[in-house]
Amino acid sequence: MDYHIMDYLTVIKRIETYMSKFEGDYSDWFVGITKNLDEGLFELHNVEDTGIWISFGADTEEVAKRVEKYFLEKNTDGNPKELQENARIVFVYKKNSKTTP
Repeated sequence: MDYHIMDYLTVIKRIETYMSKFEGDYSDWFVGITKNLDEGLFELHNVEDTGIWISFGADTEEVAKRVEKYFLEKNTDGNPKELQENARIVFVYKKNSKTTP
């Protein structure tokens, strides 16, 4: 999947805009970073392709971590950890009974 690479504020704004379309709180969402969206989102977290999720490519790994930190401080769920090299895809999904978590 090719991504238009975005800066910190653009990724934040796009994710916030997407999340605002759905009812609920930040705690209803999970934020993560991966270098392989299929593995990180669909396999690891059991998110359905038709589920409520969005992803963006960050400028750098540092930007991806800052975006993750921003949303974790807003009380989204997540699993912050050391990144794999070149992991710059930030994803968020709305949790449901099928996702992990």
